[in-house]
Amino acid sequence: MNVAAVIGSPIEQSLSPAIHNAAFRVHGDDWIYVAFEVAPGNAAEAIRAMRTLGITGLSVTMPLKSEICDAVDELDETARMARSVNTVVRQPDGSLLGVNTDGEGCCNALESAGAVLASAKVAIIGAGGTARAIIAAMSLRGIAEIIVINRTESHAHEALKISHLARKGIESDIANANILINCTPIGMHSVSELTIPCSSTFLRHGQFVLDAVYNPLLTPLLREARKVGATIVDGLDMLVHQGALQQQHWLGRLPSVEIMRTAALEELSARSTQHAPIA
Repeated sequence: MNVAAVIGSPIEQSLSPAIHNAAFRVHGDDWIYVAFEVAPGNAAEAIRAMRTLGITGLSVTMPLKSEICDAVDELDETARMARSVNTVVRQPDGSLLGVNTDGEGCCNALESAGAVLASAKVAIIGAGGTARAIIAAMSLRGIAEIIVINRTESHAHEALKISHLARKGIESDIANANILINCTPIGMHSVSELTIPCSSTFLRHGQFVLDAVYNPLLTPLLREARKVGATIVDGLDMLVHQGALQQQHWLGRLPSVEIMRTAALEELSARSTQHAPIA
């Protein structure tokens, strides 16, 4: 049996075991997927354990995506550009390749919703690892213009270095964007969950708005975007699309994103029931 795992901290809320194991079962794969709590500063030890234990594939979540870059043997182009790894692949020679499927997963989720990326003007709020991966993937696709909106100047500067197609923007630039992507935790349960990362006055009919937050599924940003007639894409769609690409790296085939999304929804529903107050 092949073993894949997700590492990060905190890890108990990860939906990755649910979505990957569901796809393995349906496709008849002799694989199992587990989760390991790995604290910041321990990425190299986790990679050594992966080598020693013969773990075939690894997913990497916060806060290890940048740290893991220096622990693997090689990086693909997107991971190198973004300095962010969310997937580790054991290659035939035993070496470990770090890749990033976050950016392509975001692009695929948008395209599945009907967005045309080729000539798009994209506004991205945030400049962390996920935002950098999206910038890298979109720049490799030749997206027309990528506008980065971030409060921390140093983080924005690092993101802008990824591509000549990216420029620093201000909040009002959102009004002219075809696509808006939120890569901040604003709107997440317990993290400013009643606020949105930009003024709703810049949202408009005809936009595509993707929020990388998936808990709750309908974030305040997506709720406001839907009111003005924008097409909304929730963070769960991005999650399952990037997860499907991870399995393509590990197994050489794309699983059903519908199966993965259904598994994620069932897991979220089960967790909601478990934490419901007792009457």
